[in-house]
Amino acid sequence: MPKVETMRTVMFEAAQAVELRAGLVLPPGFYNGTETRTRFEPRGIGQERISRYTIEFTAGQLASIGPMHFDVTKFVRSGQLIVA
Repeated sequence: MPKVETMRTVMFEAAQAVELRAGLVLPPGFYNGTETRTRFEPRGIGQERISRYTIEFTAGQLASIGPMHFDVTKFVRSGQLIVA
């Protein structure tokens, strides 16, 4: 059964523009976000920890969409966003 182990505030660095989804491009710069670690305990195996990353955008950053959280885990894992 998964258990949220830790949650902490992190800073992401985008060295170049990152297209988060069609029409939503994150310009180069620094962004506040969150890292959440979840612990899984598979049967017969040691514990596994999975990290998930999100960026929270403010209304000022995304005036046309409004405040939202966006899962950027795949961009961190691919190296497009760096946890600074």
